[in-house]
Amino acid sequence: MTEELGNLHEIYQEMKRKILKWRGERGRYWVQRLVPDETYPYFSLNRLPKEPVLELVDRLLEGSKRSWSKDELHSAWKQYLFGKELKDQELYSGFTFAVQGVLGFARKSLPEDILQTAENYTGQVCPICGQEAGLSVLVPPAGKRMLHCTHCDHEWSAKRVGCIHCGSEKASEQIYLKNENFPGVEIAFCQSCGRDFKEVDLRKRRVEDFVWEDLRTLPLNYAAEKWIDEHPKFLCEF
Repeated sequence: MTEELGNLHEIYQEMKRKILKWRGERGRYWVQRLVPDETYPYFSLNRLPKEPVLELVDRLLEGSKRSWSKDELHSAWKQYLFGKELKDQELYSGFTFAVQGVLGFARKSLPEDILQTAENYTGQVCPICGQEAGLSVLVPPAGKRMLHCTHCDHEWSAKRVGCIHCGSEKASEQIYLKNENFPGVEIAFCQSCGRDFKEVDLRKRRVEDFVWEDLRTLPLNYAAEKWIDEHPKFLCEF
């Protein structure tokens, strides 16, 4: 597992380097074309220009053992938009990182007044890109809860308790699972909607990159799934 994690980290760092290089070389060109909507979500995925995404995907997949034609990339993008997991895992990862790269860049291009409004937003989906929050984050000193979008890197305030998916605030319906190998990180399972989410407590650990933190703690997701399978009494019929 340690070796696999090390390989994953190398791949992740290489993707980040390529994204930063692309932003430096092509940012000025694309920032004029990434026009936000008047209200949130400002850059919804289905309205995000495909051209910068496909350009960045092509950049990220440079050096791959195989190549994809423009038609294949266009087709794959349509599938990705509809939430279909592409059969080619490398291509799927390329689109995932490309979307993160473009959305993160688009977010940084927003005027300060819009960003301020987005930070005070209290909904359950990201006000920048409209995607579901990837993580629940507790910040020091008092443990204020923020939701973190792993698509565009935006954070916004949230209620201190409850499911980040369905909004249920019934403490009896929330099960928190943790593992001593991942201090400060828990998986919360909501019996109300049957979904789970990850919560990171920044009072217990320092995190500089939340996307990597989510990837690094994937074993905790797998362990939680196994636990749920072994305890069917906690599952509800939805």
